Amino acid sequence: MHSVAQSILTICLVISGGLLCADEPVAVAWPHFRVTWVQDHSPGSRDVNAAGSSLKLMAFDSADGQGERAVPGMPGSYVRPLLTPDGRRIVYSSHADRSVWWVDFAGGSAQKLAPGFALDVWQDPVNRATWVYLADWVGKPESFRLRNVRRIRLDDVQSEEVVWNETQISPDNFQLSLSGRQAAGEFPWPSGGVADLTTGKWIRRGTGCWASMAPDDSGVSWVFDGPHRNLQMFAPGIERGWSVPVNTAPEFAGHEVFHPRWSNHTQYFALTGPYRVNGPINTISGGGPDVEIQVGRFSSDMTKVSAWYRVTRNDLGDFFPDAWFEGGETSVIDSAGLQSLAAAVAARPVQQVRVKLKCAEASRIPAARSILPYRSALVVHKYEVLSVEEGELAEQQILVAHWGIRDGTAQPSARVRPGQTLTLTVESFEEHRELRGERQIMDGAWTGIPLFYIVSGKK
Repeated sequence: MHSVAQSILTICLVISGGLLCADEPVAVAWPHFRVTWVQDHSPGSRDVNAAGSSLKLMAFDSADGQGERAVPGMPGSYVRPLLTPDGRRIVYSSHADRSVWWVDFAGGSAQKLAPGFALDVWQDPVNRATWVYLADWVGKPESFRLRNVRRIRLDDVQSEEVVWNETQISPDNFQLSLSGRQAAGEFPWPSGGVADLTTGKWIRRGTGCWASMAPDDSGVSWVFDGPHRNLQMFAPGIERGWSVPVNTAPEFAGHEVFHPRWSNHTQYFALTGPYRVNGPINTISGGGPDVEIQVGRFSSDMTKVSAWYRVTRNDLGDFFPDAWFEGGETSVIDSAGLQSLAAAVAARPVQQVRVKLKCAEASRIPAARSILPYRSALVVHKYEVLSVEEGELAEQQILVAHWGIRDGTAQPSARVRPGQTLTLTVESFEEHRELRGERQIMDGAWTGIPLFYIVSGKK
């Protein structure tokens, strides 16, 4: 493999109103990059949270020609591996003794750093010191709660400093800006936002998981949405935010994805998918051997994923990726582009239409206990548009989100059967920022169909 990687991208052409997709080889220039993750060797590969001990620590270097490889070591507990800012070491946590370790990217003897759980690795832009941010578990690891966020220099374990104890946090994600003054996180899950580590204050951005922070000082952040398909993006001056679909890689086929994490470069991130096996809690908990590692590249205006690179091809579940890209330390999000985006978002009108619809496909209403700790959930159905009674709507098919569960109680009005007709007043889901992080049940792999939220209607 060369440092300029070759990727197979799906080229989609709109022909006569239809969508024609064909796999064609397209040369895409990628910088040198590295990825680390954990691979599940337990039966069924369902250890999506890396809670067990049948895991291997994995690595990939786009320039060494080895492909995906295991970092030398016995299978065991490897949780949330993180690459150091120079890409030369891997920091990871172990449930076996609730401690943080590090190992060279090339392999070798692992070294124990400190008790706790590793959250992020950050390099001081002034003196180049490398700090590991870690915290302590509250109760059992499956509680997804941590406290007492502190940092330790990787080369000086006596240099411990507390950086955040205003709230409990959740481990997925806690990620710092370039200056180290801000961090995206869950305070705790499912309340995603951005903390100011100098003042001890934080701002809630949305309900969801896997909050992440741009590695520059632009202040751009995201919260992963309830359907596990889109990043809810936020930036200073763009309080309405915008959405970026991240289940658009050809292999994902519109299914759920998970473990999204911004790399050290503003243009690139890593995640896992597709998730299409029903598990004990939801589709994500099903994991499965089809779950692979992909890295994506944002478009220059940060509104879509412009290219994908599939890192893994195997028959085991691959989880918790972290990516390092050469040149990431100097990358920045274009401020002029953000200003243009802010103007476009501010000018975006609220789309409300009254339509007569026929249900084409319906999602199930789950048991309330299956969505805990969420107490409410939206159920999304697919409809054919029969007629537009008020407003304007060009689409022939739309998705509509109904409240399927409210405050732990199933809502019978959300039960719709295929073939049933309804007249509904709906608005674009994009305008309902307060709903973006709500749990959403979407049984179909419905891509390219706009999502609406029901305002009122009757069967």
